[in-house]
Amino acid sequence: MPRKERYAEPGHYHIINRGVERRDIYLEPDDYDYFLDLLLKLTKDYEIIVHSFCLMTNHYHILIETKQKNLSKAIQFLNDKYAKYFNKKYTRRGHLWQGRYKSYSLFDDAHFWIVAKYIERNPIKANMVKNIELYKYQSFFQWKYKHNYFELLNNSMIFEMTYNEYADYISSEMDSDAIDIVYKSPKLLIKDGKLKVLKKRLETFFEQDTDINRDSNIIKAFEYGYTKAEIADFLNMSHTIISKIVLNPNTQVSIY
Repeated sequence: MPRKERYAEPGHYHIINRGVERRDIYLEPDDYDYFLDLLLKLTKDYEIIVHSFCLMTNHYHILIETKQKNLSKAIQFLNDKYAKYFNKKYTRRGHLWQGRYKSYSLFDDAHFWIVAKYIERNPIKANMVKNIELYKYQSFFQWKYKHNYFELLNNSMIFEMTYNEYADYISSEMDSDAIDIVYKSPKLLIKDGKLKVLKKRLETFFEQDTDINRDSNIIKAFEYGYTKAEIADFLNMSHTIISKIVLNPNTQVSIY
């Protein structure tokens, strides 16, 4: 079966990859440094901006921005080079990574800042440190201490905040639903043989109130690309009613 097509237009992406069977991929400080050296090379050779990052023991998170349609080549370079280094150093064979890296497209500021916070707070979430500024292998540490890989953050959007603003922002608790909401959109689908991106979130069709212009907004959401089932689940309405509204746009359908 052919692999699902990736969205790869220039833009912002949250990249994640894990060790096979969730095994550790960084065993010594030199391993983290080698990976960050590769990441620095990535920014120069592939014209990529790193906005934030966090290297955990068995996986990594990177928030990057691409200027060309070269995301796959760039991440393949990063993963392949590091896997060869790791296998040679620790005299092992086989796959280092659990599979294809995960890439999530970001399309607005809400996406960006939620993901940046999520990435920075990973060591807190994993109970590795109690104070967010104490974890060495992440972007906030580099900023705070102007550490060895501060150069990685050249042109990062996180500097749109002052240091104190950013420190306060990432130190505050994370809304448990925020990251899930982010990754429900944008939605990618194949339509007429082409990859289509639904950049507009489903909930934005019903921003004022779910009852105001309900039927016309349901039709707009459906025509935009959301399925009748997705709309029904979002509005907590039956699939039958949504189908009637979509199929009979000039008829007012009562939900009572």
